[in-house]
Amino acid sequence: MIRLACAVFLVSKALSAADACAIVPQGQIGGMLGTTKNNGITNMKLPPKATEGKACTYVGRDNSATVIWFKFSTPAAAHDYLKTVRDGFEKQALKTTTEKLDGEDGFSFSSGMLAVKKNVWLRVNVYSTTGKVVAPDLTRQLMLDALRVN
Repeated sequence: MIRLACAVFLVSKALSAADACAIVPQGQIGGMLGTTKNNGITNMKLPPKATEGKACTYVGRDNSATVIWFKFSTPAAAHDYLKTVRDGFEKQALKTTTEKLDGEDGFSFSSGMLAVKKNVWLRVNVYSTTGKVVAPDLTRQLMLDALRVN
């Protein structure tokens, strides 16, 4: 059985740690990662046109994950930010792959996945705690869980 530790990042100036970590329900995180240990992160800078953001970390024995969640004023603004991030990765010669995640637009890259659902932008990374190797199947599973609840 694969056990993981996750880091999930959600940004907001006025959120408590518990609120920040509500991007994916505790039951889903616990079942998938074998942990519900989490820490909210509230000191991240919002990108332009984002109206809200949240960050949280989940830590398990064998893996760690990161989810970043931004809410934009419009779906177009969220898609524009997704394109801006992808263009930035490609300028750095980071290979990206277009993804359809439960019908939502997104892409994967060597260290995670990004997607947009309506006006919400998400980034998910799941790493093994030994060697910082990305776990693509777990990253995809956590992204799909996050998309379903947001």
